[in-house]
Amino acid sequence: MRRVLHILTRPDDALARQIIALQGSRAENEIAVADLTGPSPDYNELLEKIFAADAVETW
Repeated sequence: MRRVLHILTRPDDALARQIIALQGSRAENEIAVADLTGPSPDYNELLEKIFAADAVETW
């Protein structure tokens, strides 16, 4: 299974949400999302997710 991490840097990015949904609908993908648009992102958790992922996409 391919692990894909999406890092969100802009709130309400419609294209990012559409791509995440499309990739998530495929059985061979495991999708994780790190939303950095909140008040206090957890960068330690982000680092763990980056190293666990096969691919990282930043929006």
